[in-house]
Formats: sequence, structure tokens, C-alpha cells
Amino acid sequence: MPQHDRTPPEASAPSVPSAPGAATRSVSEPPVPGSRTRRARWRRRLPAALAGVLVLALGATTGLLWLAAGRFVRPMDDTPLNTHVVASAPGTVTLPATNDSRYAGTFGLIWQDGESDRRHHGTLGAVLASDDDTVTRELTTDTPPAPGAKAKVIVTVWASDPRQAVGLDYQDVTCPGELGPMPAWFVPPSNGVSTGGDGGTATDAGTVWVIQVHGLGAGRAAGLRTMPLLHDLGHPVLDITYRNDPGAPRDGSNTRHFGDTEWRDLDAAVRYARDHGATGVVLLGHSMGGGIVETYLQRAADTSAVRAVVLDSPALEYRAALGTIAAGLGVPGPVAALEAGMVSLRADVDFDDVDALAANRRSGGPEQPVLLFHGTGDTVVPYATSAEFARDWPDKVRLVTVEGAGHTGAWNADPEAYGKELTAFLAQYG
Repeated sequence: MPQHDRTPPEASAPSVPSAPGAATRSVSEPPVPGSRTRRARWRRRLPAALAGVLVLALGATTGLLWLAAGRFVRPMDDTPLNTHVVASAPGTVTLPATNDSRYAGTFGLIWQDGESDRRHHGTLGAVLASDDDTVTRELTTDTPPAPGAKAKVIVTVWASDPRQAVGLDYQDVTCPGELGPMPAWFVPPSNGVSTGGDGGTATDAGTVWVIQVHGLGAGRAAGLRTMPLLHDLGHPVLDITYRNDPGAPRDGSNTRHFGDTEWRDLDAAVRYARDHGATGVVLLGHSMGGGIVETYLQRAADTSAVRAVVLDSPALEYRAALGTIAAGLGVPGPVAALEAGMVSLRADVDFDDVDALAANRRSGGPEQPVLLFHGTGDTVVPYATSAEFARDWPDKVRLVTVEGAGHTGAWNADPEAYGKELTAFLAQYG
């Protein structure tokens, strides 16, 4: 510690008079003991303290981003509920007025039982009444929701199997994959073609099958929307699972790999179709399923069976998709970029390896004709990536733009218009 001056009083200098009204202090009054030392100590410690705070903040942010990244790579999304039931009556439900609840078309509604936490599913139909606060719509369900129940409007209209949902006979089959048997639904067409079971052959060897590939968190039920039309058009439908789906073999990671490995399961499904009599296949992919389709087409040794491709809100560039999601949540750009890196790390995939836009440019573009549906209201996969794909290859890609439709919501917005586009495309190329 520094030593302070101890000059005896008789040697002290005379006091200097102060201005009237001002506080006085003898010029010889010693400073407050230790004050300079404390200030110096704080000046030395402040940078370290600030650095510690920044490290803690960065650590907390990184931890939150790591947890958030987990939601993108889970095999099945638990679909966070973002609205609630205002009221219900037989055949109707009233919801708060939002973009989702107002949008005309056919949708699903899920809600949670407040006592058991069990989730229920119903089909939302026409808008019957609306005002600034609420929207009342038709609701088809066996279990009406209670007022106040947490809920969400979703594009998956039905949550059961083809027979229960849309009245179509089907078979549970398995496609032999590299990890084991991959479950699938096989829906024969209206002319009655059958696989004859997993070990049999199709009774009609001249058919083109449609293989449907669901997106992240959707499951095979996403394909129920197009099954009745494909059935009526005479196409067998194979609605597949891939690794880490519920009921499907797991690869040890229990995460999605954004097509980097899942394309092999689609490859197995194509082989299955050919082994059971298909003369060709049309691949129909929703969201990440569209990305899986594109990765398969880039990597598979033999894609000669593929006649045509149908993509619905396809994930063609994952960084752009993650950026769109982050922007919708108000996340700053630098944080969004960090989150994309976290997702890539957790999924153990380099997004450059599954960038379909870049891959097609390297390979010279699609070999098969492509029908592409995308809504301008998509807040998950940006419409701009589909528009870019169509601009790159105008002779190969037909883009059907659905104004205002959300992610994979083109069918929901207008099933009849969707069906006309799909029917014309399949008549030409399927």
C-alpha cells in the first residue's frame, strides 16, 4: 500500500479561502484512503469482467442455438401449438383470427386435451363467419375440441391410414433398404393392380408408380391428399418412410440428414417398385422430401426408371430455408447464420453437399420434366428458390405459383386446381 503524507499540523500550509457559498477543503487535507487504489483496481479488472460477461452471454446463446437446432433435425416434429379454440359446436370450431385460420381451403386442425395432454385431429373446411377477432369454420371430427384448448392449423388434413382417411384400400409393405425393411403404404390404382404382397409381383406389368416422399416432421399422412386422384388416374402409389422415421430402421444418430443419407432409402423404394412390376416411376416430394428426391437424382447409380418429378415446396437450398425461418422469428442475420452452422453440425451434413440448385447447375439441369408447386406465403422454404430453379431450366420445370399459400399448402388452398395441374402433367409424362 502507498504511504500517505503525515506532515505535522504546525507545518501545514494555510488554508485557501473559498468563494462565498462554496464548500471548503484544506489543500493539505489528505485524499480518502484507498480511493485511488480501488479505482486502479477496477480499471484493471473491468476488461476481464466484461470479457467474462461476454463469454457467459455467448455460451448461453450458443446453448440456446444448439437446442433450437435440435428441432430442425428431429425425426418427427412435435408441432408446437400456436393458437387456441375459442368455441366449438357440432360441425364447427371458432378460432382467433390469424392468417392461418382465415386462409380459405381444406386444412387439418390439431388440438390438445387439457386433462390428458392427448392430441386430437380434425379436418377444417369452409369459412362460415369471420370478424376482426375470430374465424368460424367447418370442422369434421369425432372428438369436438373444448374451448380454450391449445391448437394449430396444419396442412396435413388427415392423420390416419389411407382406408380410414380417404376410403382407399391399401397394403402395408416393406422396401428392403440398407438399414433393414422400410415400411410403406401401397395403394393400388382403380384398375386393381396389386403387389401380391412383399414377395409377389404386380398383376399389371405396364404401370407407372408414383412414389411419395414426405417432408421433415410430416410423415406418410402428408401423401394422403393426392392419393385419391392418383388412384383414379390408374397409378399405383407407394408412400414411403425413410431412416429414423417412426417404425423405420434407425441409423444410430436419430436425426435427419437432409437427404444426405435418406436418398438411399428412396433408391430402395424405386428398386422395390421395379421388382414388383413398375415400368417407370414418378417421384413426388414434399418439402425436405423434394430435397431427398433431388439428391437421389444426383447421386443414384441408375435413375432410368424415373419418368417425371413432382415437387411441392421443395427444400432446394437449406441455408435459404433456415434464413427464411429465422427472419420470420425476427432473428438477426448473423445469429441466423450461426444457427445454420449449428443445424449443419447436429445433422452431420455439409449443406453444400445437398444444395439442389447448385448441384443441378453443375450437372446441366434436370434430366426429367418437373412440375413444381409453391405458395408465395411460404415462411419455411422460400418461394424464391423454386422461382430460381424454374428460371434456370424453363424447358424442364413448370412452376405453379399459388398466391398466399403456405408451406406445402398449394393443394390445401385449391385441391381442384392442384388436381388439374397434376392430371395434365401425368397425362403427358407419366
